[in-house]
Amino acid sequence: MKRYYRYLTIAALAAIVAGCMEFLAINHPATAPVNTGVDATFDVRIEVNKDIDIRTTPVVAILAPTAWKMAENAVVTYTTSDGSGTKEMRLAVGTDKEPKTSGPWSAALKSRIGLKGNYEPVEWVAFIATTDHNWGPNDQFTGTVTVRFTTGSENLKTNLAYFIGNTQDGVHDDAQYYLLHEQPFETTGGSNATIDYTLPKMCSISPEAFTWEDIVAIKYDATIQVDGEDSPLKGADKVYLMARASYNGETQEAVVDEVSAKTLMTKNGKDKWMLYIYPHEFFDVPAGVKIDNVSFYMVNADKSIEVKMPDGEEFSFPENDK
Repeated sequence: MKRYYRYLTIAALAAIVAGCMEFLAINHPATAPVNTGVDATFDVRIEVNKDIDIRTTPVVAILAPTAWKMAENAVVTYTTSDGSGTKEMRLAVGTDKEPKTSGPWSAALKSRIGLKGNYEPVEWVAFIATTDHNWGPNDQFTGTVTVRFTTGSENLKTNLAYFIGNTQDGVHDDAQYYLLHEQPFETTGGSNATIDYTLPKMCSISPEAFTWEDIVAIKYDATIQVDGEDSPLKGADKVYLMARASYNGETQEAVVDEVSAKTLMTKNGKDKWMLYIYPHEFFDVPAGVKIDNVSFYMVNADKSIEVKMPDGEEFSFPENDK
């Protein structure tokens, strides 16, 4: 299988993540075709505190879509500046306990670091070196971690993440005890409409393949929690859609922010709402003028409650005509 080497390169000496650990360079693609091998490398430098003398084992963990089956798919190796060659890493198993929680590494990473803005199924998969290391006071060394994996069969956008630490410190409360790299990533070339893992799934567009020239249903599911919290409009009697459209090469904008029969969403189950719109008619944009983008959010009858993205931005779905 060919490997995919079109890297997004981050120059040497990136910001220091910790007083004694830093990334020197990261080579990771921003995109790759579906069903394709990917290689990512992480050059690191470690300086051991003068008061530390430990025997420990490196740990590398990957956050990726569950469908990619990283436990079966990924191969993780590393080299160090001592010239001892390439070291292999094995999959962490149930008997490998993360020291801060005394539980599985995958669960500790999920609870202490999180899922990095992914709202579709993702998982942390940890790998542990097969070689222990004696790190003495003031030791300094560099190394390279290499991660090889194969993408899945679907077009998607996701936030990958990589953890580099050790069995002594685990997923420490203090981030200086490990390295963490977050990598936006997209796969292309599949037959499906792109699945965006980074969008909260409380909102969706139907059909999945659409343009803003089509009649579409905007759906809102108030039963979906975000970061463990209920949607603010869960239990509401009425929900209204507020929306804006940019058009004519994004040089003009139309806003619909009225509370009326036009924007009243239809109940489609308990705490589930939808509204069919024909964008040209809804925004009063002349036929033949291309609508470039639509964004929206939901409110209650007096607009005292708004439901937007976790970062406060309006929901926005790019056209997807595949």
